[in-house]
Amino acid sequence: MYDCEQDRYTEFATTPARSTPSLRGELRAIHLGDNAGARQLTTLLAWASERGLAASLQQGKLLLQDVDVDQALQINRLFGNALIISCHLRRPGVA
Repeated sequence: MYDCEQDRYTEFATTPARSTPSLRGELRAIHLGDNAGARQLTTLLAWASERGLAASLQQGKLLLQDVDVDQALQINRLFGNALIISCHLRRPGVA
């Protein structure tokens, strides 16, 4: 918190506290039908396999299971220009 009267921060942490469980769920990626997009889908599949994520690729659609929010954001940053990515995340234990 910033105290503007004293011009200082109070109760300020530089590292986020992770007291609540991270969001997790499934991520779907499809390519736009071009060869570059299909290669990116294969590259994403390899990326997911390196990280131990359960993945299935069928008919140009990739499904990744148990993706956390940090991984979803990283996937979007790395592959979002070539793939259509949708993600459904929730807190563990919430239906």
